[in-house]
Amino acid sequence: MDELSALYVLTDRLYRAKTSHEAFEAGLDAIRDGLGCHRASMLLFDDAGIMRFVAWRGLSDRYRKALEGHSPWVVGERNPDAIFVSHIAETDEAPAVKEIIADEGIIGLAFIPLTVQGEVVGKFMTYYEHRHSFVSHEIDLATTIARQIGFYLERTRAEEARRVAEEELRGSEQQFRLMSEHAPVMIWTCDALGKCTNLNIMLREFWGVETEDIPTFNWHPTIHPDDAADIGARMTQALATQSGVTVQGRYRNCKGEYRVLLTTACPHFSPSGVFRGLIGVNVDVTQRELLMAELNHRVKNTLAVVQGIAHQTFRGTSATDAHAAFEGRLMALSAAHNILTQTNWEHASLDQLVCNSLQIRGAFSNRFSTTGPAILLQPNQALSLALAFHELLTNAVKYGALSNETGKISVEWFRIAEPKPRLKLVWSELGGPTVSSPARRGFGSRLLERGLAADLEAEVAMDFQPQGLVCRIDAPLAEGSLPQ
Repeated sequence: MDELSALYVLTDRLYRAKTSHEAFEAGLDAIRDGLGCHRASMLLFDDAGIMRFVAWRGLSDRYRKALEGHSPWVVGERNPDAIFVSHIAETDEAPAVKEIIADEGIIGLAFIPLTVQGEVVGKFMTYYEHRHSFVSHEIDLATTIARQIGFYLERTRAEEARRVAEEELRGSEQQFRLMSEHAPVMIWTCDALGKCTNLNIMLREFWGVETEDIPTFNWHPTIHPDDAADIGARMTQALATQSGVTVQGRYRNCKGEYRVLLTTACPHFSPSGVFRGLIGVNVDVTQRELLMAELNHRVKNTLAVVQGIAHQTFRGTSATDAHAAFEGRLMALSAAHNILTQTNWEHASLDQLVCNSLQIRGAFSNRFSTTGPAILLQPNQALSLALAFHELLTNAVKYGALSNETGKISVEWFRIAEPKPRLKLVWSELGGPTVSSPARRGFGSRLLERGLAADLEAEVAMDFQPQGLVCRIDAPLAEGSLPQ
C-alpha cells in the first residue's frame, strides 16, 4: 500500500472508530504499511504522568514491562521534536536500556510524539531489525500519522469531557431538584414569559396543585386583590428586564387563608446567555409580620406609659427628686420586661413579678412575706402591676412600714374562678408609723387608683388604716392564667 492510500485508510478508520482499541489498531496498521516496519507500538501518559503501552505489534511482555514509563518527554511538554535512531548502539541511552532493546532484536527505531493542542500526550514507536536511516518522506509521513492520531485523541477527549460534563450537569440538576423538592421553603421556576415550570412539594401543597397540573397552573388569581397590582407589576418588570426581584404580598392558600409570602427571585440564563426565566423562593412571613405588629403595639404602649410617667413625675417637683422617682419607675418597668422576655412576651408569673419587684429594695427583703397560688399574667397586666408595686414600695419606704426599723409588709393574692377568673391581691403594711389619709393624692396614688383601674379594668381600694396602709386590687384574669 502506498503512503497516500495508507493515510486515507487511517483517516477513514479513525473517523469510524467506535472504541479507542479500533483507533489504535488503525494507527498501528498505518505505521506498518506506510513506514515499512513489522513492529510498532503506541503509548499514552496516564493520570500519574507515566507513559503506558496502549497498543503494540511484535513486542514481548518482557520488553514492554522493562521499558514502560520510558519517555524522552514529560507530560504537557509543548511541540516536542520526533527522535529518529538509526542504530541504538550509537546513542547515549543507558547500557541497561540498550541491552533490553538489543535482546528484543531491535536496532533502528523512532520516537514520534502524539500531541493534543500542542502538548505531548503520548508517542508511537517504529522498530527495525537492522540499521535504518530515516529519509525525509518517512519523517513527513510519520509526522502526518502522528497528527491524525492526535486529532483523534483531541476529538475523543473533548467528547469524553463533554460527556462527563453533561453527566455532572445532569447529576447537579438532579441534586438541585431533589434539594429544592424537599426544601423547607417554597421554591418555583418560570419561563421567560412568566409561565410556571416547576413548584416544589411545599409550594404545591400550599396551593393544592398536582404535579401534572403545574404547566397550566396560574398563580395570579391567588394574590390578594389589594396586592395584585404591585406584585404583578414587579414580576412583569423582572421578566422584561431579565433581573432579580424581591416582593412581599398576601396569597390565598388551598384552605382559603391568606398568608404573607416574601418572594425573592433571580434570573436564570442558559450557558450561551439566553434568558430562560426566573428561579424564586417564597418564605411564609405571616407569623413574623404578626409578631412585628404585636411588638410595635407593645413598644408604643410602653412608650405611652413612659411618657405618662415622665409627665407626672416632673410636674411640680424638684429636679433631684424627679430624677430619682423617674429612674425608679423605669427600673420597675425594666424588671417586668426582663420577666416577659423569658417567655417571649407570652406571660409573666405573678409570684416572680412580686419577688423581683420587692428585691429592688433588697435591704428590706427580710421584712416581706408573700403568699399566693401560681398565676400567669398577660404582658399589659405585668407592666401595670410592676409600676403599682414600685409605687407602693416607694410610699412604704418614705411614709409607711419601711420608714422605721420594725415595720413589715405582707402581699397575698388569690384566684377566684367563678363566674369568671379574677385576681384578688392585698398589700398590707403593719408596724410602721401611724397612718392617716393624705390631704392630696400624689402621682403614685393616682397611678394605683386611676391608672391601674383603667389599664387592668381593676377595682383598686386604698385603705389608710392607723396601723398601716392596705391596698386591695381586684382585676380580671385571662382564661390561660393557670400554668399548664
